[in-house]
Amino acid sequence: MDFEVGRSVVIRKKTSKVWRAADPKDPLFSANSSPFFHLARLVGLYQLRMDTHLKRIGMDMPRWRVLAILHEEDCAPMSRIAERAVFRISTTTKLIYRMESEGLTSTSVSEHDGRVTEVRLTDKGRDTFEGIRSVASLVFERAFHNCDDDEIKMLLKTSRKLYDNLY
Repeated sequence: MDFEVGRSVVIRKKTSKVWRAADPKDPLFSANSSPFFHLARLVGLYQLRMDTHLKRIGMDMPRWRVLAILHEEDCAPMSRIAERAVFRISTTTKLIYRMESEGLTSTSVSEHDGRVTEVRLTDKGRDTFEGIRSVASLVFERAFHNCDDDEIKMLLKTSRKLYDNLY
């Protein structure tokens, strides 16, 4: 059975036992068989572990995510930061201006479009990012210590695929 969802994506109804146990509409559904249930648990536990370490150094997950995004992009519009961090734009705006008051970021109006606010890391923001990397590495190593490269690549591939499907 085919039907359309969201952006005119055609989805073919699956009938395998695994699919049915993971599909919330199916009578065979079980939270324990749901990938989203396990992903939510994983992300929740990751955030708890990171928060424990980040609080010790006066940091939090939202600011860490913004620092990591800006580490990859020299300059990014607030809208792209919101999209990449999966934050609402209003949340992103408040967060960026708070980080600016802390000296971690700087903002400016785009030369190309006056409606766009561009965000950059300051020297303090870069130093803060560098200081957090070892903390984040502790959590990463704990989570992936028994995973090989192929497992990490497959997780990345699948995660990106699911994100693109939902986006």
